[in-house]
Formats: sequence, C-alpha cells, structure tokens
Amino acid sequence: MLLRKSAAELRPLIAPVGRDHLPLTERLINEYVQSHPNKKDPDKGLVASWDHSLPDVIEALLARGLDAVEVLIEFSTPGMAGNADVILAGQNPTTKDLSYVVVELKQWHKAVVSPTNPIVVDAGYSSPKLHPVRQVQRYCEYLVQHLAPLHGQRDRITGVALLHNARQEVASLFDLPSSPHGRLYTMDQLGDFEAFLASRLESGAPGGRAADLLCQAEQYEAPSSNEAFSRVGSPHPVFALQKEQEIAFQEVQQKVLTRGAAGSRKKVVIIQGGPGSGKTAVAVELLRSLKQQGHQVVHASGSRSFTTNLRQAAVDAAPLGKKGAAAKQARKDYRYFQQFGELEEDALEVLICDEAHRVRAKSDGRDVKRWVKERGLAQADELIRAAEVPVFLLDDWQSLRPDEVGTVDYLVERAEACDCDWEVIELPGMFRAEGSIAFREWVTKLLSLKATTVPVWAPDGRIDVRLAESPEEMETFLRERIEKEGARARMTAGFCWEWKKPKEGELLLEVRIGGWHRAWNAKEGVRLEDVPESSQWATDPRGFGQIGCIYTAQNFEFDWAGVIIGPDLVWQNNRFTVDREKTHDGKLRRASVTDGQVNRLVRHAYHVLLTRARNGIVIYSEDEHTRHALRKLITGTVAGSPLAKRVKKKLPPYVTKAEMKVDEQLAIEFD
Repeated sequence: MLLRKSAAELRPLIAPVGRDHLPLTERLINEYVQSHPNKKDPDKGLVASWDHSLPDVIEALLARGLDAVEVLIEFSTPGMAGNADVILAGQNPTTKDLSYVVVELKQWHKAVVSPTNPIVVDAGYSSPKLHPVRQVQRYCEYLVQHLAPLHGQRDRITGVALLHNARQEVASLFDLPSSPHGRLYTMDQLGDFEAFLASRLESGAPGGRAADLLCQAEQYEAPSSNEAFSRVGSPHPVFALQKEQEIAFQEVQQKVLTRGAAGSRKKVVIIQGGPGSGKTAVAVELLRSLKQQGHQVVHASGSRSFTTNLRQAAVDAAPLGKKGAAAKQARKDYRYFQQFGELEEDALEVLICDEAHRVRAKSDGRDVKRWVKERGLAQADELIRAAEVPVFLLDDWQSLRPDEVGTVDYLVERAEACDCDWEVIELPGMFRAEGSIAFREWVTKLLSLKATTVPVWAPDGRIDVRLAESPEEMETFLRERIEKEGARARMTAGFCWEWKKPKEGELLLEVRIGGWHRAWNAKEGVRLEDVPESSQWATDPRGFGQIGCIYTAQNFEFDWAGVIIGPDLVWQNNRFTVDREKTHDGKLRRASVTDGQVNRLVRHAYHVLLTRARNGIVIYSEDEHTRHALRKLITGTVAGSPLAKRVKKKLPPYVTKAEMKVDEQLAIEFD
C-alpha cells in the first residue's frame, strides 16, 4: 500500500497548486519509487490515474460528509500481481459492521465489449482488457478468500468501477449485470456514485478500526496445485481469477459454447505464462466449471509425478467406500500426452494440456500402440485432433529434455498444419513468490534467459532471497522454517551427481559436497520404509531429507525452497556458463544432443528450481568462485532474520452454506 489517509486528510492534497502534478500525486510518486526495486518510476498511466481519477473519489466522499472514511491507495496483498487502486474503509450505516468498498479506476474515454466474449473489452489499447466490473468482482472475491476479516463475511465488501472520463462511449459495458461485488459508474453518474458510497459508509464514523483490521489481517494462503486439483469437484471457485487469467478462462468457455457452429473452424487456445503466472489456477477453474456444466473434459500432462499426484488427490478427496471408483475415474480424467494418438478425431469435448512445454516430438513408450507410432503424427497433432476444444498451457522456458518441443511458435505451427485457427493468450502476472514479478524477472536475467546485465537483487518485501555458505547451513535454516513456522520446505539440486537404485533397502548418499552427504529422492517404482515414492516426494513431509531433482520438483511449489547449484552451472566472465561434462542427466549426455541444446536445457532446469518458492528461497553453489559472485548479487544470508510477514494460515474448508455461497454474478456462465 502506498498511502493511507482519511478523506479529510487528503482534502488539501488534491487542491491544484500550479505544479505538474497534484501534491497527492507527488507524494504517491515518491512512495512508489522508494518501495520498488531499483527505484523505478511509476508508469504514465498510473500517474495520470492519481492526478485525474483519485480526486473524484475523494471529492465524492467529502460531498457526502464521509470525511472520516479511511482511503487505502494501491492496496497490495502478497500472492497477487496487482494492487487495488483504492479501498475505502469505514462502517456500514445500516448494520454498523465493518464496511469496505474497492474502487477500480479507469481513465478510458471509450470501450467496446468483444462480440464473442462479454468480459473482454477493446479500450483502444494494443491488447484486450478485462471488463472493469469483472475485474473488481474478482478482486473482491480474492480478498474474501484470503483475508480473515472478510472470510465468510462477503457482505462486508463491495466493488465499483469508476470510468470518470466516459459517457455513452462505453454503453456496451453496462450489458454485464452488476452484483454486490461489482457495478459501473461513468462521468454522468457521479451523483449515483456518491449515493452508493453513502449507502455503504456511514458519515461521521471513523474508518481507522476497519482499516487497521484489513491492513493487519491474518492471511489464508492459496491452495497448492495438489490441493487445488483435489477440489475440482466443488461447485464453488477454488481460485479468484485475476485479469488475464479471467480472460483466458472465459475464452475457453466461449469456445466450448460455440464449438461445432456452422462455418466455424476448430480453434486451438494457447495460454503462455511464466512460473507462478496462474496457469494452474486457469486449469483448475476450467476443469471445475466445465465438469459442473456437464462437459467431457480431460487433463493431460507429460509429467509422471504431476499426473500421479493429481490422481491420488482425486482419490483422497473421495468419501470412504468410493475410493475405488474415484481411482478408476481419476485415470480417465488425468492422462499423459502419449495416450491420445489412438482416439478418434474430436473424441473429447475439451482437452487441457497442462505443462505443454513438455510435449514431445512424437509419442513413444511401451503404452503407445504400434499402429500409432507407425502413423507418425506429431504428438501435438494427436492432442489437437483428439478434442473439439484443445487448450495448451505452457512456459517456453520450462522444457527439460531434447525431445520436448512445446513452445508457443511450435504449437501455432502445428495448429496451422492441422487446418485450425489459433489464439495465444499471455499471463504476465505473478502469483507465486508472494506476487513478486521482480523476482521472476531477476531469475531470468541471472540465468541469461534474457540478454541483459544481471542486477543486484533488490528486496521488494515480497519474497525472501538468501545465500547459504554451505549445504549444512541451508539444511539447518530450512529445517527451522519447518519446525518453527510449519512451513513446507524442500531442497533441490542440479542433476550433477549420479543417481542409482538403492542397495540393501536404503537410498545411496550420492549428493556429496565435502562432508555433507544426502540421497536423491527415490527413483520411480522404488518403495522403501520411511521414504516417499518419487511421485510423492514433493507432497510427502518425509521428502525433506532427500534432494529433489528437476523431474520431481517441476509442477510443484513450496513455502521455502533450497536450491543447490552444481558444477554444471558456474560463474565465468560475469555470467553463468554451462559445463555439459558435469551433468549426470542421461538425456543430455547423449552424443546426438548438441552443446546448444544442453546449454538451453540446463538453464531451463535451474529456472524451474529457482521459481518453486512461495515465501523464500535459499541458494547455495558448490563452486567457490560462483559463491563469491553470488555474494555480490544477493545481500541476504541465512544468518539474518526472516522477513516480517503477516501471519498466513491454511485456507479452512467452508463449513456453512452461508460461507459457501458465491456471488451469483461471479457464477454466471454467459451464453
């Protein structure tokens, strides 16, 4: 949050003084620069909003005698990529309960709703925008899910979108029904806007207590991917989708509704996003909502650990006596990419290809029938043919093996080869690492995935980044997080040590750094007492004592992640260099794999490992020269105290019908 003041305190800050900006705007610019890494300036649109939109909100409060209402400007919640423009905090004039109004500010002069999707808007920008009413609805839903004063108390919060520069030029936006969590006001409705604020906030009642409770609220953490998929049978949203996530979700919904229409061609939907951008949230909500509507929808991936966990989560969520039936259904609902080549064309309604960067050039393996192999179709073509609505979710920087070909460009090429239309939707947000887009960008620069100089990591108050001087130091620190905070923590490493089957019923201690020896996680199919199977390493608490490899860590996330950078990635000439001789990944040691492929895939592997953390990450390099370089880039050490954060709790299950009720307008599926 950049600034918190009462409306009365803000009154003198919105008076013009002959300078370039209002005093309020100058104050906010300074706060923004001080709170952002590298002291960057806010973009012009944000500054214009502070100069021209915020005064209308403050003047509306003052006009109705709401001087004591607290105004929270640019309110942020860890785990979200964006901020709420304004939250007004006060007391409800009728119930005398806490009352909050979220205000989404838009400076649009004109906007037209998409003819094919009622929540997508063309407002004259280079890319489509989410309908502002749906945007504020989803933000309210997020706050209700994650902040304790609002959880189970949906009536305490409402949302409005204020387009103070527009009149009839945005008339089509009113076609979207309003709801308690979202309504729209324009320039010629400022009187109605004032009246609405007066209906939700009591004149003369101080808003300090309400603001304190919100700013100091305990937070409920979002479910892990495993937990989220276990709830796809719920009639209620698991995630409150935000901005581009909601656009992607609704685009697929529209394709399902219009599939098979006369004259229409199949369209392939490609959803691209980096680690933590919300691909899992979109996949979960698509599965959940489409199943609720009675559609046939199947989830597919190229990861054994991921798919095994999703199947097990479905079984765990089933009531006693129905576990067997749930296991059978889970094998149908969650499949592998190579299982679709034998299906008839359009055998499925919807196929969600998750982690599609792991799509192979061809389907192979013992479970792939000979005639499928002999037909020789690309695996992507098999997936596209199998469903009326094929959906691919991917990150171009997460492929791990030489035969993994899934990229946006490749899938577009295959869509065209299959005579299909296609659409690419970008997810630029960040919902892992406490919503730190800065951290994700820093990792891409650190690994030279972007051609730029690596900056020193500037702590942004969201994710805690630390350097360890030894693996013992890393392990001790992470174990303390488990014991003192109840955190979920794991240690992972680059594939730089041998990995053999256990002898005499025990895992071999093959990850050896000085006198510190630890075992890799168990190989697939290995079952030992007190050791989780490979597919369960990321979710079973017993996995902490072993070192996870890239293939067991991908698709999962942890509160705290420890990453050991091995000798396959060392610092030379001011950047990381890959040494292919140090890798023990059998797929990369083949002579047919080029140096360029190894260089790319090793960097991809560390990109995945370094982006698994929700709250904090500890990095250690075996190479002394590399550690020396990292000391200049990372100022935090494990010897420091953890960042002070709001208390976060596991999201409790809904226990009453009232608490389970979802805003009716958020549940609408548009025809």
